[in-house]
Amino acid sequence: NIPKLDELVGSIAGGRVVLIETVGDIGLRLAIEFLKSAIKEGYDVFAIVPRRLKKDLRDEINARILTPNGEFSFHELFTITIIIKKLDENVGLIDILQPLLIIHNPAKVYQLFQEIGNIIRDKNGVLLAIIDKRLVDEQTLTMFETEADCVIEIEEIVEGLKIRRGIRIKKSPKK
Repeated sequence: NIPKLDELVGSIAGGRVVLIETVGDIGLRLAIEFLKSAIKEGYDVFAIVPRRLKKDLRDEINARILTPNGEFSFHELFTITIIIKKLDENVGLIDILQPLLIIHNPAKVYQLFQEIGNIIRDKNGVLLAIIDKRLVDEQTLTMFETEADCVIEIEEIVEGLKIRRGIRIKKSPKK
């Protein structure tokens, strides 16, 4: 439970996919806090992240951390689906959508996201997926929003020397 997020979204039930639309790493910070909370509640968690994040994440949370060219391949999308099916953990984070969207057609990455979401829903788990909204077009963002059960938008606005952060729930199961 993250107090401010719980206040805005309510508790996130099993069988849900949460899309975090963010700028930079602020969405990752939020997702890590969510995973820490899940671990405290007794859940086993996983994270599928770029290799550059593995060590930092390992220092912060006790989770199964999967990276490309270790357990899966960015070029062979089916390998990602296979490892998620095999995982015993059912609460997790996916922070690889950005590199996948650079390599593959957005429709293929959306299809992968849909498959992963269905696997997590079947396991009655919770999945957090992060996407940097500056790096995708509106149509691609809308595709991912459609598949997610909950969409959280995090905004950072720089005004002179001040940085204002805002969070908005764009989509929630509770409306």
